[in-house]
Parts: sequence; structure tokens; C-alpha cells
Amino acid sequence: MLFQDCLELINDDIANIGLGTIEVVVHEKRNADQEGYNKIVIVTNELADRVVGRNGDGIVTYPFLWNDAQTGPRALGVDGKWNCHDKSPEHCCDEIKEGKDLMNMLISCAHIMFMYLMYMLLLIHNNTGAPNPDKNGNYIECHMFVPYGGIGKPRRNDRVFITLSPDGRVHEPPIIQ
Repeated sequence: MLFQDCLELINDDIANIGLGTIEVVVHEKRNADQEGYNKIVIVTNELADRVVGRNGDGIVTYPFLWNDAQTGPRALGVDGKWNCHDKSPEHCCDEIKEGKDLMNMLISCAHIMFMYLMYMLLLIHNNTGAPNPDKNGNYIECHMFVPYGGIGKPRRNDRVFITLSPDGRVHEPPIIQ
């Protein structure tokens, strides 16, 4: 759905239920060319002391290839994912930067011996973290995202968040927060 169509639907619904004005916050879906492309978003619980991940499973993702200045483009973590379930955001960030979480993810798999051997091969051939800067001289960084309703981020019922894809379409369902 195009942004304008989505906005018209929201405005119609707001008028139909008799609400006044609302704040519409538009975010563009991240891309590798934007400022902050080197930040991994770590979604925390409302107390900001544990990682919950975007889907509540503790998985943290990085959607881009890391263009390492020394080794070239590669995926970080396991296909851009780390298991940070029940870890502090700071601990998760440190593991991501250093590439130490891969062993934890592999051990949790059913084929422990096979995965262990794969891990050893990866250690020899590829670091899963990002200790080196990328081609732009930037290092991987972490951005801690506390959900609305959490510490320092009051929940509001008069604010709608809309995420757009690069082609101007609504990427995800709008969220009231």
C-alpha cells in the first residue's frame, strides 16, 4: 500500500471514532547507504536490562553485509543473527562486536558435534564479529531500543508509527504507541 493511501485510511478511522489530531511518525526502512547503517539495534525489555529481540525470542539481527576493510563483504553472526536471549544489552553488544556468540547458537542446535566442527572451521576462516572497521572506516556499534512504555519512553495513544520501504510503500502495519 502506498503511504498516501495508508494515511487516508488512518485519518478516516480517526475521524470515525471521534478522536482529534494524532502525531504521525514516518520511518524509512533502513538501508546500507544511510547514516547509522553500522548500528545493530538491540531491542530490550521495558526495564532495559535484558534483550528480548524484535520478536520476543532474544534474537538480534543485522540486515546488511559487513564490508570489512580487510576481508571484504560478509555476513556477521549466523546469517546476520545472534542469540542474546536473557542477556544484558551490554553483554550482547560485546559478544556481537567480538564474535563470541556463535558458539552459543551452535551448541543449542540438535547436531552438536557437526555444529561444533562447523564452528571450528568458521573460527579458522571467518570471524563472526566485526573487530575491524568497514570500507568507510566505521566500526560496528549497538543501539539499545527500549520499547514504548519502558524506561524513559512513555506509551501514547495519539501517535502512529509508519515504516516505509525505499519505494514509498508501507513496509509494516502501522503501530500506535
